[in-house]
Amino acid sequence: IFATFTAVLGVVSAKCYGSGDAWQDKDLARSNAQRAREGYNGNAGAFQGEYKPAEVKSLRVQGTGTQRFDFSVRNLNSGESHDIVDAVYTFHHENEINGYDMGGSS
Repeated sequence: IFATFTAVLGVVSAKCYGSGDAWQDKDLARSNAQRAREGYNGNAGAFQGEYKPAEVKSLRVQGTGTQRFDFSVRNLNSGESHDIVDAVYTFHHENEINGYDMGGSS
């Protein structure tokens, strides 16, 4: 069982996934996604730093006892690198986890 969240750099659209498992613990999902972007306890987050053109960074976390969280961030720009602002990422992931019961992308 897994729930998925995908943030896409350079896109102005959003979609809910229409199938899959609902988030079992949205607070835990938000916390893990935030740590992936902002870091924790002096450790860098998996999504921190610059994204090369078309680069995808992914993270798989065991969320609850029966649900895995799959997170990814993709730079859709094939010509330029980008570094997203933590607050922007946090805004998008919270919207997707709060608003999309089975995950989503924006």
